[in-house]
Amino acid sequence: MGRYGLPGAPASSTLGGMSRHAQHRRRPHPSRASQPHQAGKGGAASDPRAKLMVFAMAAPLFAQVMMIAVMIAQGQWMFAMMVVPGAIGCLASVLIAIPWRSPGQIETTPAAAAAGPSGAIVNDDTGGTIGFDAMASDTIETLLGFDRMPWRSIVAQWLRPASLAVPLGSTGTGRFDLDLVRQGPHALVAGTTGSGKSVLLQSWCLALASRNGPDRLNFVFLDFKGGSAFRTLERLPHTVGNVCDLDLDHAARALRALEAELTRRERLAASFHAAHIEDLPLPPPRLMVVIDEFHALKDQLPDYIGRLVRIASLGRSLGMHLIACTQNPLGQVNADMKANMAINICLRVRDAMQSTELLGDGRAASIPPALPGSAYCNDGEQVSAFRCASVDDVARCCRQIVLADRFMESVPIPQLFTAPLPSRVARRPLPRAESNRLPDRLWFGLADNGITLMDATLPVTGGNVGVIGAHGRGKTTLLATLARELAVDGHGGSDASVRLFDDADELLDPFNADDEAASFRDALANPAVTVVFAVSSARHVRVPEHCVTRIVFPCGERSADLMAGVPSNLLSMLGQRDLDTPGRAVLITGAAACLVQCAV
Repeated sequence: MGRYGLPGAPASSTLGGMSRHAQHRRRPHPSRASQPHQAGKGGAASDPRAKLMVFAMAAPLFAQVMMIAVMIAQGQWMFAMMVVPGAIGCLASVLIAIPWRSPGQIETTPAAAAAGPSGAIVNDDTGGTIGFDAMASDTIETLLGFDRMPWRSIVAQWLRPASLAVPLGSTGTGRFDLDLVRQGPHALVAGTTGSGKSVLLQSWCLALASRNGPDRLNFVFLDFKGGSAFRTLERLPHTVGNVCDLDLDHAARALRALEAELTRRERLAASFHAAHIEDLPLPPPRLMVVIDEFHALKDQLPDYIGRLVRIASLGRSLGMHLIACTQNPLGQVNADMKANMAINICLRVRDAMQSTELLGDGRAASIPPALPGSAYCNDGEQVSAFRCASVDDVARCCRQIVLADRFMESVPIPQLFTAPLPSRVARRPLPRAESNRLPDRLWFGLADNGITLMDATLPVTGGNVGVIGAHGRGKTTLLATLARELAVDGHGGSDASVRLFDDADELLDPFNADDEAASFRDALANPAVTVVFAVSSARHVRVPEHCVTRIVFPCGERSADLMAGVPSNLLSMLGQRDLDTPGRAVLITGAAACLVQCAV
């Protein structure tokens, strides 16, 4: 038994050693991951080392098969059965050692194999290789099937049912499509500088715009690397907002506008008792929020990240989608937000941990720098390798979309938010007077509700108006603007219905007993007269006895501004620029307050 039992023990030991060696071959050392491997026709015969390895593993198997045959011939069936498991193990080792071509493996082109260690071959987690350079690098125009007059193809797409399924690039076997509705609703894109993130975002947005008209899809672009990525896309009829990190006030307005839009859609769906915004009789367009350099937004506007988390949590049923792009995904997206971002696209990254954050392994760290646009997409079901499609001419593609919009005679989409208040507002041209009737409201500049700008007006019959501010802030200029508005209809500052008083501090002094002060106090008490008075201090102003509406020019002293009626939350939003801008004031009407810029 010893003579026949001993060969079985080395076989078992050899199997363990060979299995570890086979596993080592399936996951090559990172230094060899980029070396080309000629797969396909010929199998192991194309690699002498693979042929030698198969022969080395087949020799013990042949020896054990011969032993089994001899023992069976001698009638030693029990000993033969003891050797069979070792033979089966050797057979398994041989099968593992054979370089089978996996179904998902992409064959490297002969040109790539001849190029040597160019880094074009990336090992995946199954032991196969992915030749990114073997994938066709098509353009979006080609994938969308544009003809000599692309706007006609775009119009034909707009006439079809709405869809967010668009091509993003090519794989080794064909076109790579992604559907934000079915696979999303949100996506996280990561990649180091030069990996092709901005090109991917441009191609994605242009493909979506070519597939859906502006009545079905709108864009809001937040670019936190200077505004270069989306500057051309701003002219698309789908774009309802575009900001960059060069104006953080503008970016903050965009985030406030997105939260307001989310609330509006919630109320709209609730009013129709609809579970999804698409169930409404006239659903609003889907809103795509695209953020480039998300990590910069998080660093510069940390207080506004909660608004994006709400969009990520509630966006699916309300038709709002989020595409966030960052260089380093580690720790940039919190758990609540990441839980709703089902699509992870990872281009080349510098660290395997960054790749693991999105893909579950470090394969994206092996993408060579010489192949920008090579990426992996993890949609929660599988990880797919693809080459991102570029746009042959971004400006021309945008022009073709604009031409399609003109042909369709689409109704212009209003902007979701506007730029902040300008530092100077010119007086508007006076309209021709149609009658000698006193206007209902007097225009004096622009008002800002934190999201959009509108005309700043004062009601003529809504009670007295107090203008409070230090010398040189613009009180006299404001009164001159109101007098000019009154004069257009034949009314002036001495009109019986509207009276204007400048430097009225002494007239409000309760110890002032002269005739002018008495006349002023009588006008304040007369409900048939609207008095607009300007003072430098609010110490003698009583609300609502003296005035219902106030225009306060902040002085920067918090206690004084609070005493004048400026709400604390609005006061905390004012910066040094607001305090230094002449004509910048706060309009207070009852419990409502907003920032205004008076005309000059």
